[in-house]
Amino acid sequence: MDYSHLLTKSFGYKLQLLFQTLKMGAKFKEVPLQFHVRNAGESKIESKTAKDIFRVAFLLRWQDDFTQKFLKFGTVGGVGFVINTVGAKIFKSVLITPEANISLLNGLCNAMAAEISIISNFIFNNLWTFSKEKITDKNKLVSKFLTFNLSSVVSGIVIPSVVISILTSLFGDHLFLYQIIAIFGLTIPLNWIIYNNVIWKNKKK
Repeated sequence: MDYSHLLTKSFGYKLQLLFQTLKMGAKFKEVPLQFHVRNAGESKIESKTAKDIFRVAFLLRWQDDFTQKFLKFGTVGGVGFVINTVGAKIFKSVLITPEANISLLNGLCNAMAAEISIISNFIFNNLWTFSKEKITDKNKLVSKFLTFNLSSVVSGIVIPSVVISILTSLFGDHLFLYQIIAIFGLTIPLNWIIYNNVIWKNKKK
């Protein structure tokens, strides 16, 4: 237990100690308490105490490794999203013809742009997001990239491209909107699970 980096010396330190104890694997059992309704007087908890508790709770969550890793994951994914959307528009502007099937063209353009974003995502996730689990061995780096690429082809290209093509055929040509639906609704959740449990799996798990 680390007592040298307490976020507060007020009531909120108890919340921090509880949080640290839980992260160490301690088991807690809830014991319900029943309080009577206060009909007179004021709460014993002062406003500054309540503010201190909320401040500590926010800082604990913000500084937590999971939160920081997810924020980095989101940032890298955001860069990949920009690469994907801009790339798809560029490919579409180059490949579109009067006779083109827009449904198939949108899916194809998204697939090509997504492959570029996949390469970008792997590099930045390995160097930054999952720096503690960074892959350095050359042979392992190649095998993990191939696994990453294969999983990303499914979660980042095949599934979204099929969804985009279907939505285009059903509701018309709204490529950007369909990309948002596919990427945020399917790709991001799937990638987060795969990255943590397969690509950069913690050896301690």
